[in-house]
Amino acid sequence: MTDPLLTIEDLSVRLRTDVESRPILDGVSLTCGSGEIVGLVGESGSGKSVTLRATLGLLPGSAAAEGSIRVDGTEVLGARAADIHRVRAHTASMVFQDPRAHTNPIQRIGDFLTDGLRVVRGMSRRAANDVALGLLQEVGLPDPERHLRQYPHELSGGMLQRVMIATALAGEPRLLLADEPTTALDVTTQAEIVALLSRLRRDRGLSIVFVTHDLDLAVALCDRILVMYAGRVVESAPSSQLSLTPRHPYTAALFASRPTADRAELVAIPGRPLSLYDVPTGCAFAERCALADERCRTERPEEAGAAGNTVACHHAPALTPGGAR
Repeated sequence: MTDPLLTIEDLSVRLRTDVESRPILDGVSLTCGSGEIVGLVGESGSGKSVTLRATLGLLPGSAAAEGSIRVDGTEVLGARAADIHRVRAHTASMVFQDPRAHTNPIQRIGDFLTDGLRVVRGMSRRAANDVALGLLQEVGLPDPERHLRQYPHELSGGMLQRVMIATALAGEPRLLLADEPTTALDVTTQAEIVALLSRLRRDRGLSIVFVTHDLDLAVALCDRILVMYAGRVVESAPSSQLSLTPRHPYTAALFASRPTADRAELVAIPGRPLSLYDVPTGCAFAERCALADERCRTERPEEAGAAGNTVACHHAPALTPGGAR
């Protein structure tokens, strides 16, 4: 059995400020094998994007990370700049949440795509232009020659996100980190982007870590899903199992709060999501959980179960297939 393309073990991250050091990730572990799509879901502030950024060494200088992140055998934490550059250039790429925030408004799409090809892969201008045309065709843009001459403001959000995916593919990576690539897109465009990612996984053998707030989207696209809350993984399971039998009260509450055709009323999760530095002793979800007791408020639950199929809850056996009792 080959090693996973991405292995994160016991990753913890703290941000230093002028007066204190605040934890934002605590003990996060995940793997992503060749050709696999792994989803990260959870409310804002749960640590999903930080996990992806740490994978490519994109944490701010004020951050201190512990644990291990291995991308195709290269240890990212503490790696030399040359090793990090090699990982970013040839092994792993990232698609960011807001494409307009990661493009230059006064640079044409063609220059945005070809600059990296010429610098990283040493291509001539003509060769880079030919590759850029092929990438835009691969991601489904209808008139790639025209789009190469356009500026970012001339493209819709969905079209620009396709450009960002094309840019991420330019280095022919084996691992794609997708940070909410469908956020702020209409439902039809979301479906097109998801179909594109599925096709890239099939045609290129890409491994993908996919961050989203949309549980139904994660279940439809991903092989496995990790549910994060307050900087920790509270449950991980194969997608089909997670949707049918969630074992953590937070996971069950997320599924219960999503709209469905046969649900007349949505069930809101009480309270507010916490950041890791706000979490008291015990379970971070305790104040919002109907099953919480004194043990939950004083003793932190640890992840239990086999690799890739775990839950961190004192009351996991009390959950029924439909949710919390």
